[in-house]
Amino acid sequence: MKRKSLPKSAPAVSTNLTDERCPNGVEGLDDILAGGLPRAGFYLVQGDPGSGKTTLALQFLLEGLRRGEKVFNITLSETKQDLLKVGAITRLVPR
Repeated sequence: MKRKSLPKSAPAVSTNLTDERCPNGVEGLDDILAGGLPRAGFYLVQGDPGSGKTTLALQFLLEGLRRGEKVFNITLSETKQDLLKVGAITRLVPR
């Protein structure tokens, strides 16, 4: 049985992870994550109350905005006022 070979025009796989990553803006975390979270993914952040889920999400969104990217956040339990309060406490959003 003859094996089919890949066409010569097959796209090359990128080995540069930074091209495919979204920096999160948290000092040190991007280093651990090899430049940030993989692009085009959906991420669920889970943890106990007060563990920093909302702060991490706001930091990630603000880093995306700083870089001129479109950002999107879904929360099931926090209101706009809750998010603004956390942002003000953490100094991510001006009061």
